[in-house]
Amino acid sequence: MKKKMRILYISSVVPNTSCGSSIAIYRHLVYKSDFEVSYCSYFTENSETEYNYTIPTSRIRKRVQNTRFSRLIWNVTYLLNWHFLPKKLYRYTKHYNPDAILTVPDNVYGGIAYQLARKLKIPLVVDFQDLFPYSQFTSIQIRPFKPIQKFLINKFRLLNHKASLAFYTSEGMRDFFNFKNNGFVLYPIGDFNRPKIEGDKYTPVIKGRFKIIYAGNCYGAYGRMLLKLTNHIIESKNSQIQLEIYPAGIDWPEKDIETAKKHHVLQDFTPFEELKKRLIEADGFLTVMSFEKLEKPFVQTSFTTKWLDYAPYGKPIFVWGPEYSSAVKFAKKYDCGIIISSDSSKEVFNQFTATSSNLETIVHYGIQARKVSDEVLNPENIHKLFVDEINKLGK
Repeated sequence: MKKKMRILYISSVVPNTSCGSSIAIYRHLVYKSDFEVSYCSYFTENSETEYNYTIPTSRIRKRVQNTRFSRLIWNVTYLLNWHFLPKKLYRYTKHYNPDAILTVPDNVYGGIAYQLARKLKIPLVVDFQDLFPYSQFTSIQIRPFKPIQKFLINKFRLLNHKASLAFYTSEGMRDFFNFKNNGFVLYPIGDFNRPKIEGDKYTPVIKGRFKIIYAGNCYGAYGRMLLKLTNHIIESKNSQIQLEIYPAGIDWPEKDIETAKKHHVLQDFTPFEELKKRLIEADGFLTVMSFEKLEKPFVQTSFTTKWLDYAPYGKPIFVWGPEYSSAVKFAKKYDCGIIISSDSSKEVFNQFTATSSNLETIVHYGIQARKVSDEVLNPENIHKLFVDEINKLGK
């Protein structure tokens, strides 16, 4: 039996089944068991890897991180982690003796991964899932200041240049870093246990009520978009369109949460295995990307993991986002989504209504969704690319 490569994985993206980015790395590193993996970070409690190492943190720092100085402390950490390597982590890494260092670069761990790979003279693999320095989803307490943001983006470019192997979550991410010979577009990976659908039976049947499901983040810019849409649907008193939101996190005012629940729009958080039962019942799905100026670099490069969850069910996917977003570009390239590129909840609602009574559109985009799921977003093919390219580093 061929010996598995030993990977030391270091990132704030924890390998577990809690959210999109974590699920993707879990499926690559844990679910298929193609590598022997040790996960390292300051917080490893929720990791599902076989081996874990928690980087020690002093009591004083832990205490200060919970004060008004939290943001300052974290920003200093972002800088120092590019210049100082935790000694105990280095000793652990030497003892573990990995064949490669893997990181999903974020604000915290990219510098540590870079230093470990250089000091031990082993390959560094970077998986660019998001431009974390630009992210508005992180809480203000840990968000990088503008000068640190610029510093981190420059360091991301260094990682791209120095890495033995680079993965990019979208064409937009690849273009941001300039494509290189040892770089590959690696879309996020969907569920290996795909729904069993025969022939054309997956195309929805028009009935009295058209149910559209959104499952994912419901805070920050995305939360503001979804709240606008929710209020528009409630105020329209339309009995034909039913929107259901399954939040992975929400920051709406309590009054709006109560109203949305009262009208059966906002649902409780639902674990993925349970959520799949709800997705089967949908007539269509919604994915969103922000129109806000601050989010532009983020939405140009990130790839919404909702495609992976939605597409296998062969239902129309409504793509609400700006023309420059990776989601809209992907939908256009593969003709696999109904695009609303205006920041208008009214236009989204009108598109829902128009589609709900158009069988030809429903069938076409249902077929296209399933097609992109079977081909471009096929999880077996995505995982094979990940495994094959990493294994080449061990030869």
